[in-house]
Amino acid sequence: MTFTTRFRMGAAALVAAGALATAAPAFGQTPAPTTDPTAPTKLTDLKARADEAVKDRLSAIDTLTGRINGAGADCGQNADVAGQLASDRSGLQSLDATIQAETDGHKAVAEYKQIFTDFRIYWLQTPKTHDVVACDRMSKADATLTSLRQKIQARVDEAKAKGYDVSAAQAALDDMGTKLTAATSSAGQASSSVADLQPDKGNQTVLQSNLTALQSGRQDLHTAWSDLQTARHDARTAIDDLKNLHKS
Repeated sequence: MTFTTRFRMGAAALVAAGALATAAPAFGQTPAPTTDPTAPTKLTDLKARADEAVKDRLSAIDTLTGRINGAGADCGQNADVAGQLASDRSGLQSLDATIQAETDGHKAVAEYKQIFTDFRIYWLQTPKTHDVVACDRMSKADATLTSLRQKIQARVDEAKAKGYDVSAAQAALDDMGTKLTAATSSAGQASSSVADLQPDKGNQTVLQSNLTALQSGRQDLHTAWSDLQTARHDARTAIDDLKNLHKS
């Protein structure tokens, strides 16, 4: 088997690996807040509505926790967010028990409002968790592409040592390395910037600040994803160049 034939066969294997290197993550979508639900006037109705609202949020928490646990990687915020979700679970259960035992209508209304303002499972924790998991999955894709880049680099170095012109392939690999570094930075910034956001507890200034931070984080994730796609394209460019080696 000739040297160039062996390189082309190896390049074909790298193409197959590169095609599976990345999978699109689910970016968090920040719901547009409307207004918090108004408490029913009858205490019995309020208790029933509160119990339903809490159960809906406990189910959402289970789903979000499952996403964290199944991420397959960790940008560094998984334990923090999982802990917040566990705290939300116990907090909501305790609040529901308080509401169900309440006999004072005025207190019940205030406690009912806390289900929404003090936890923000849908407006905050859901998009936050999605962003953190998106970073995790990008981290996994980054590791796969980094490994692929190292394999291609080894073949480029081997070809260069034998007198082949690898300038185009090397340029693509250099850009690939730059894009992978940028993707890691943008995704990490997105995850770390949203992980510690806290419920607004009815403070509109905090609510708007949280929504702005979530929007910014999502933009960083889109930037990171674009860089990963460019890195994958660079890998393919380098591989194609290896298929067409010629002496310099």
